[in-house]
Amino acid sequence: MHVAKSCALIATLSVAIAANAAPPPPAAQHLVPKKGHCQMTVPAGWKVDALIKSSASAPDHSASAVVSFSDRLTTLADVKPIVQSTLQPVKTLESSPQRLWYQYRTSHAQGTGWYVGVVVKGGICGAQIAFKHAAQEAMAKQIALSVSALP
Repeated sequence: MHVAKSCALIATLSVAIAANAAPPPPAAQHLVPKKGHCQMTVPAGWKVDALIKSSASAPDHSASAVVSFSDRLTTLADVKPIVQSTLQPVKTLESSPQRLWYQYRTSHAQGTGWYVGVVVKGGICGAQIAFKHAAQEAMAKQIALSVSALP
């Protein structure tokens, strides 16, 4: 009987300690454009720009991402020629009515640049993601796939 009370006390103390422990650091942080409507998720350790809260970069500046919202155009068919005139496509990763995702031309020193456009209520959520090292591609893909409407 004494053993059962000891086990119950240990279990109660374990729950109390766990409840009072500091929460784990977030695995990611959400960036939202000034106009709202959409979001993008970047790694928790990235530094958000002090002036442009929808822009963030890796601590070593080897990768960056920025997200914006436009209510002037509402389809990717309208956005595509405008964006591609500035960010010249090299390789298309997805081109559907819901998402436009392609690699655009950058200088070799800048690494890889991706544009991601997503249709959201009231307009288009657009993001630019840049990374210097091939090993960062999986992380950049997670960021690209996180571009979405606000819940």
